[in-house]
Amino acid sequence: MQKMTLLCLFILTNWSLLTAQVGINTTSPSDAAVLDINSSADGTNYGGLLIPRVDLTQRAAIAAGAADDGLMIYLIDGGTRCVQIWDGVNSVWDDVYCMPIIVADPWINEFHYDNNGADTNEAVEIAGEAGFDLSGWSVVLYNGSGGIVYGTISLSGTIPDQGSGYGTLAFTSTLQNGPDGFALVNPSGTVIQFLSYEGSFTATDGAASGMTSVDVGVAESDSTAATESLQLRGTGSQYSDFTWSSPASSTFGSINTSQTIN
Repeated sequence: MQKMTLLCLFILTNWSLLTAQVGINTTSPSDAAVLDINSSADGTNYGGLLIPRVDLTQRAAIAAGAADDGLMIYLIDGGTRCVQIWDGVNSVWDDVYCMPIIVADPWINEFHYDNNGADTNEAVEIAGEAGFDLSGWSVVLYNGSGGIVYGTISLSGTIPDQGSGYGTLAFTSTLQNGPDGFALVNPSGTVIQFLSYEGSFTATDGAASGMTSVDVGVAESDSTAATESLQLRGTGSQYSDFTWSSPASSTFGSINTSQTIN
């Protein structure tokens, strides 16, 4: 009897070694699979396969060798999100698929259009993620009287890293006194922003045709100093995180004094 009991225990504890297939949520695993996972056990609740997720430091701690050829992980590090497989022959991690890196659109961060005496130092500043190429982008200038285009600033250059992976580029141009505005337009002609000062209006031509501008809510005048500008302040990583402030010392080409982009 004791021998029979031991035999039964041996068979039960080693059953997985005596069968070629293992099934999860299934009682009839495929003959061609060592492991067959069904997405549901009851036909109502479903799930997927979650492979190990690691960052670069954790991946480096994996002691993978030639015998581990085909080892799979999901790398999450910064903006990188990739399914990777270990190439045991060449001792490298190869990308199977990488999620697209989402890059936020840049935004209008500062501008100056009116001051005491002859208008000088007029410019528009663009802020965004460091490394963003502004080639093909433009700022289309709109006259609030009639909503027509009166000029275009062609943007260029790569946004520098001025801290925490963000930066600014400034572009000089002659801006009309308000009520007027401008549209930030991407290379495909899509309007990213349509802002105005000293009032709102509807564009009648150009990229923003039919759109109504958003008044920034603050303005300059003929008593504003030529060294001042309207600029965003606050903390965040996108346009909606900030608010426009009354004229303050301009910081064209730099992150604004009362602004933290992170």
